Amino acid sequence: MDSESIQQKYPEKQSRLSPHLKGLLMTLAGAFCFALVPIWVRSIEAYSSLSIVFYRGLIGVIPLFLWIIYTPRGRRDITLRQLTSRQRLVLLAVGISMCGTATTYYIAIMKTSVAKAVLLHYTAPIYVAIFSPLILKEKNTFLTWLAVGAGFFGTALICEPAGLLKAETDELIGIISALFSGLFLSGVFLFGRFLAGDLPSRIRTFWGSVIVVLILLPFGILVPAGHFWHNLPFLLMLGTVSLALPYTLFFKGQNYISAQVASVTALFEPVCGIGIGFLFFAEKLTPAGFMGAGIVLLSIYIAGRR
Repeated sequence: MDSESIQQKYPEKQSRLSPHLKGLLMTLAGAFCFALVPIWVRSIEAYSSLSIVFYRGLIGVIPLFLWIIYTPRGRRDITLRQLTSRQRLVLLAVGISMCGTATTYYIAIMKTSVAKAVLLHYTAPIYVAIFSPLILKEKNTFLTWLAVGAGFFGTALICEPAGLLKAETDELIGIISALFSGLFLSGVFLFGRFLAGDLPSRIRTFWGSVIVVLILLPFGILVPAGHFWHNLPFLLMLGTVSLALPYTLFFKGQNYISAQVASVTALFEPVCGIGIGFLFFAEKLTPAGFMGAGIVLLSIYIAGRR
């Protein structure tokens, strides 16, 4: 029996995930991969955040490059000949945003708790909601603002921002860095969405990573001797599981959902991050934190309904 006859006899075989649900699931998977970042970063010894991001990008471009050149379309798209000058500038902005968000987020992870770092890192949906009508011409609906507000309120409950007022110097550095990481992350969502449909997700991730490596080349290669072999496994995990894979999932997902929905759905990362902070770093979650995690999940649902 041929495949057409099977489909006629068993029509349920033809059922597939809707594009919107596919985009949501890809974004959730990417968020989980990003949530693993604190484990790798805190395991690395003697490297600055600039060095970590540099080697993360350098390692990440290798599997991406091999994956891209495996197909004729990939070999064609990687040249960027199909892009206009404006689109190439936007791609440059993607790389700068990727560089900025990783560097500042890693400083935050090293200077403050995972909970506080992810809270301020994920102020990104607010910036996306503000700027997407200007950059992407995407109109904000009531559900979008409701999802953003619920998500931000939930992450605030998780991390208890009132405690930030008592922060010491290192803590303040971490907090400020996390705030900037949120701003840069909004750029990843906005500029990545701008190129959705014009450039495959893996190409966007590859060239974004190449730009990161070029920006940090003068700083990244200056690392203390004697730590390479210890740090290598964690850098490999950052470059593959926490760079190549999640960014590809995020950018691929943006082919199916808006930047606002993607940025709010990615709030699944701080929920996972809180669990990782508890399991690996003994950072306790308060009752308010559990409530916040539930609200974040609710915001993801609301975003999906949009």
